[in-house]
Amino acid sequence: MATLPTVPEFELPSGVYLSLANVVRARFGGQTRAHLMRNRLFTQHAGVETTTCCFDPHPLYPLERERLTARGELVPGMRLLNLYEYYREQELDLGAPTAEALPVLDGLDAVDVGHPDGSVHYTAYREPETDQDVVRDYRRSDGSVYVRTPAPAAKGNRAPFTLVDRQGRPTRSWNAKRGWGQHWLQHLVGTAPRAIVISDSRDALLPLLPLADQRFHVLHLMHNIHLAGERRWNSALSPTYGPLFNRLPDLDGLVTLSDRQRQDVAERFGNRDNLYTVSNPVELPVRPATPPVRERAQFTIVSRFEGQKRLDHAIRAFALVVAERPQARLHIYGQGSLQASLTDLVAQLGVADHITFCGWDPHARDTLWSATGFLVTSNFEGYPLATLESLSRGCPVVSYDIKYGPREQITDGVEGYLVPAGDQRTMADRIITMIDDPALVARMSVAAEARAAEHDHRAFLGQWRDVISQAVERRPARVDLAEVRCTVVRIGHRRPLPTGLTERLPARARRRLQPLHRASASFSGPRELVVAVDLDVDGRWPPGALDRAAVTLVAVSATSETVTPLPVRVRRTKRRYRVRGVVDLAEAFQGRGAGDDAVTLRLRLVLANASWETTLRRPATARPPLELAFDGAGTAHLLRGPAAG
Repeated sequence: MATLPTVPEFELPSGVYLSLANVVRARFGGQTRAHLMRNRLFTQHAGVETTTCCFDPHPLYPLERERLTARGELVPGMRLLNLYEYYREQELDLGAPTAEALPVLDGLDAVDVGHPDGSVHYTAYREPETDQDVVRDYRRSDGSVYVRTPAPAAKGNRAPFTLVDRQGRPTRSWNAKRGWGQHWLQHLVGTAPRAIVISDSRDALLPLLPLADQRFHVLHLMHNIHLAGERRWNSALSPTYGPLFNRLPDLDGLVTLSDRQRQDVAERFGNRDNLYTVSNPVELPVRPATPPVRERAQFTIVSRFEGQKRLDHAIRAFALVVAERPQARLHIYGQGSLQASLTDLVAQLGVADHITFCGWDPHARDTLWSATGFLVTSNFEGYPLATLESLSRGCPVVSYDIKYGPREQITDGVEGYLVPAGDQRTMADRIITMIDDPALVARMSVAAEARAAEHDHRAFLGQWRDVISQAVERRPARVDLAEVRCTVVRIGHRRPLPTGLTERLPARARRRLQPLHRASASFSGPRELVVAVDLDVDGRWPPGALDRAAVTLVAVSATSETVTPLPVRVRRTKRRYRVRGVVDLAEAFQGRGAGDDAVTLRLRLVLANASWETTLRRPATARPPLELAFDGAGTAHLLRGPAAG
């Protein structure tokens, strides 16, 4: 392996740097390229050796390394390792044997599956009745077994994961793959005092958690959106993200690609101190000595042909363009499962002479030097690399305004255009404007290169340096919040004084009582909400942690993203937080108009990396949540109904 730079441009915190990816293939798209680019920048500019750890059983990594090296995505100082390949090829000290031999698998059919090197990759043991794999013995090139595992789809009584020495004797065994994966990572780290683990794959990370070895500092980078439906911060989670957020307290850092996504996560799960943002970088290309002339009506897409990308929208929008500007041309680079349906759509719209499918091409980005614009019609993104690569070549971007990324990369009308998501007519209009105004495109081109320069390796490495440093520094302050017990002492209106009572009281008593029972002309009835809640916490934390807690009360809209902070006072006595508040509803909800929706009251406690919350209810656990609602005049009311008391 070649020597790393002797004088690194950046200094990252010391440690063994491991990156987790379930699978890596040279043909994969943006997430894999971003993963490898991060490691490459760490290696080339910070002098850090990086190792990508993959956990799939497919024996294809020699070929993938060759392809990635040829493309410059793997460079000296970077390793691409695979769990199965590593134990197959390395001479490892697996420990003392625990038995004389592996148990014999009676009653199953044994079938050998070949390895590309001509040996046996694994022996599958199958149920004769169903022909389904139950257990697999993975073999070294000499035929000896190095690990026995359950088959991926095996159900019922699954075999443990068992390491086997060259004499066929079991040495270590785990009921889940977690044990084997942790054994591998610990072997890679050796005796180093610290390991920085950056995960790009939930599938790779979650089976490994929690990592008990305190040398490991674990960060997960979210490459895509975590929300479904309308994709508001309070929308339903994408099903695959729920397990990740359940593990949020176990992470030294959850890293998002945009601050807007970090804010959405914080609003949903609490503004913990292990939430960070690092945007994707772009490797700025060398500008051609004589840049090609931009083709006035040539547009480009580089994308996977999958549902997320909504390429049918781009095709339909471009058909509208062609109807008005017949000289327009669109080149689409990529491949995927929707190739046939997209080809059929182009034919149905009669634009086959104007839209060309160019297939997958590793040099597709170079065509952006001459394109007038780059089109993005995705349903959602994380922080797309393709748009940054387009901007870095001076190619303006016309993109749907989606979560997340385009709004952070493009200023509407400056480096391109942001179009309301799904608005094909407006996208077509923006494309036509660019065709008709080459001077506008030239200005956008200059602005595009300037915006791309803000995403260079210096900005990127500076962000990662700060994130890793803070994650390491905050480790001693981590909190294990085992339980929070919430006692609602009081919640409800301050009621008006009975009619005539004030006239019967002495003047001094009237002056003291009247402010506690105010009514308002803008609210029918009492306008003040009284909250008194006690929170008792249990768990483990370092000295002083409880003093740094954040306790908040907010009103959350039932049908929108609106969150209204409500003032409360918080006092702590040992492990109890006393939360008290008198909320002036007119003041808190000033400006809410007629027809505004109901809100619920959310009480939240955040302690370092941990967070707890509840929807406040009256002091009876079986009753529904307390709600505020707004009538047709925009007047706030505390809903009583079945929750009254």
